[in-house]
Amino acid sequence: MKYILIAILLLTVVTARLHLTETQEKRLNELDPNPNHQWYTQRVDHHNPQLKETFQQRYFDNDKYWDSETGPLFLYICGEAICREPADNSFVVNLAKKFNGRVLALEHRFYGMSHPRPDWSTENLQFLTPDQALADLAQFASDKSREFSAEHGIPFRRWITVGGSYPGALSAWFRAKYPHIAFASLSSSGIVNTITDYDEYDGQVYASSLKSGEECTDKWRSIFSSFEDKINSGLASDVYEFFGYFGNDLTVGDFFNFLADISAGSVQYGKRSKFCDGLINTEFKEQDLLNWTLEYSKEEGLDLNEYTVPYFANTTIDYIKAGRQWSYQICAHIGFFQTPAKSVPSMRSQTIAIDYWRDLCQGIFGIDLFPDTDHWNKLFGGKEITGSKIIFTNGGEDPWQHSSIMESENPTFHPIVIDCDNCAHCVDLHGDFPDDAPELTAARDQIKGIFQDWISEELNLERIYPSEVKVGLREFLS
Repeated sequence: MKYILIAILLLTVVTARLHLTETQEKRLNELDPNPNHQWYTQRVDHHNPQLKETFQQRYFDNDKYWDSETGPLFLYICGEAICREPADNSFVVNLAKKFNGRVLALEHRFYGMSHPRPDWSTENLQFLTPDQALADLAQFASDKSREFSAEHGIPFRRWITVGGSYPGALSAWFRAKYPHIAFASLSSSGIVNTITDYDEYDGQVYASSLKSGEECTDKWRSIFSSFEDKINSGLASDVYEFFGYFGNDLTVGDFFNFLADISAGSVQYGKRSKFCDGLINTEFKEQDLLNWTLEYSKEEGLDLNEYTVPYFANTTIDYIKAGRQWSYQICAHIGFFQTPAKSVPSMRSQTIAIDYWRDLCQGIFGIDLFPDTDHWNKLFGGKEITGSKIIFTNGGEDPWQHSSIMESENPTFHPIVIDCDNCAHCVDLHGDFPDDAPELTAARDQIKGIFQDWISEELNLERIYPSEVKVGLREFLS
C-alpha cells in the first residue's frame, strides 16, 4: 500500500525524462481517477496586452484543514504531467494540517486538461515557457487571495509555494519574482540552474549506484555493451523486437535513450536498491541479464514505442501524454540533456551524446530548435538566484542535485541535503510512513520549524499592512 500511495503522490515518477510515460499515467489513473477539479479562466499570453484570448486551467482546492483567520495558503505547483490533487498524506497536506492551512494545486499549461490552444503544433507551443507558467501562477494566486479576502473578511494573504523538480524551480523562481504574492517557498529538488549538456546527471547515477556495490554498475555497463555489440553486428531489428518494437522509425540513439532511462529512472526516484538488487541477484550471463532488463522495463512501465520522433511529433492533444510538451520545454528552453558522464564510468551509451539530442529536437519539431540555457540563468539567477525565504531540499542520491542549490551564503536560504539510502528526487514531498529514514523525518521537521517562524512573522506583518495595495511593504520589514 505504501508504494501505491507514493505513486499517487508523485507527479513525475520512474522515468528519468521527468514526465510520465503513457503506460505509467494509465496505471496511475486506474489507482486514482482524480475527479475533484475546478476551473479557472487564464490568459493565453501574459506578455501581449493585445491578445485577449483565454483558456480554462484546471486546479484543486483543499480547504478542510483551513483556519481562515490564521491559516497560511499553500500553492502546490504542478508540472509536466496531469495535475493530481495532493493526497491526504502528502507532505504539502501534512503542512496544511500542522498550520491549519489551505492547499491549492494549479495544473501547468499544456499538460493534463489545461490547453491554451487546440493542438500541440510547434507554433502553438510558443506559449509554453517558464515565464508564462509563472505568470499563470501569479494571476491565479492573486485572484484567489482577493476572493478569500472578500469572502472571509481577512487581509490580502500571501502564499507559500511548494513544488518538486521543474515545479521546484518554478517555486523558487516565483518567490524571487513575485514576492508581493508569495512570502516563502519550498523548492524540492528544484532544477534552478538550467544546463544544456548535463553529463553530471549520468555521473551521479553511477555514484549513487555504487552504494550497492560495483557488481551493480559492472553488470549494467555490460548490458548496454552487449546491446551495442549486437546492434553493431547488424542485429538492431532483433534487439528492438526483443523489447516489443516492430516499426521502422527507431534510431540507435533512441534505443539507448530508452535503455538509459531504465537505470537512471530507478536511481532518480529512490529505487536504486530495487534496481541493483535485481541485477546482483541475476547471474552474470549475457542472456540472463538481457532477459532481466526486458522484464524490469515492463514492470516499470517503460515502452520502447514511446521513444521515436513520430511519437513525439504527434500534435494531437491527448491529456494522458506529456512527451511532446516536455520535449519542447527542454529543446526550446531549459535543456538538461542527459549525456554520458565525462569524469567517471558512464551508465549510458556514448551514442546519446549532445549531437543526438540536437538531431532529436530538430526531428520532433521540424525546425532548428536548441535551448539557450544561459538566457534563463540570466533571467532567474541560476545558482546565484536572489531573493529570500526559500528552502532548497535535495536527496543525496538524486542525479538532479547538481542543477539545484546545495549550499548558499544567503542567510534566509535553507539548503537541506537528505542523505540516506534511496533518498532521491523530491523524496521529502512523499507522505509520512513509519519506516521513513531518520534523516528524512529530521528534514521534514526542520522544514516545519522554518515555516513556523516565517508564518508567524507573516501574520504579524499582515496586521500592519493588510491590504493588497500595501502588501509589498511587508518585504521591507521581514
